[in-house]
Amino acid sequence: MSDYILVLISAALVNHLCLLLPSAPRLHLHVHGLACALCIALGVIGAQLLIQGVLAPLHIQDLALFVLLPWLALLAWGVPWLLAKWRPTWPVTGLPALLLSNAVALGLALQQASDDSTWPAILLQALLAGAGFWLALVLFTDLRQRSAHADIPGVLRGLPIELIGAGVMAMAFSGFNGLFAQ
Repeated sequence: MSDYILVLISAALVNHLCLLLPSAPRLHLHVHGLACALCIALGVIGAQLLIQGVLAPLHIQDLALFVLLPWLALLAWGVPWLLAKWRPTWPVTGLPALLLSNAVALGLALQQASDDSTWPAILLQALLAGAGFWLALVLFTDLRQRSAHADIPGVLRGLPIELIGAGVMAMAFSGFNGLFAQ
């Protein structure tokens, strides 16, 4: 469980640092969070289908990384395109590059390939990971907004206070470790 939390926090921090636009609109943040959640959920489900349907019968599970990377790249370009078709007013420019750099979907897909989980458990984990990633992005944005108006020493302004906040959030999220018995 702590591995999930570390992956979630580190990936959210990396994606948040990619969103360093000064006062990015909330809509851009939520579109990015929704796109990441969709990529994670579809990526893990598609990865399971590819691994169990193609790689396992051929006994070439070791090539999972080489099969999953094109699948996740296809999702990174397809999800923003679908979101732009669905809601043309949403800001989706630059999303494919951010989604390509998101390692949460690949990490969860490879971990699920090595586990013997049931389909409902895989689906639930993919949906919760996507929602948790979205929540972490929103929390980092709120941390940035609060630290911009707080009385913080000059040495800690910017990235240092964000890294301290990320550490505190990681400790808070690690409190959920063992909450749900497996």
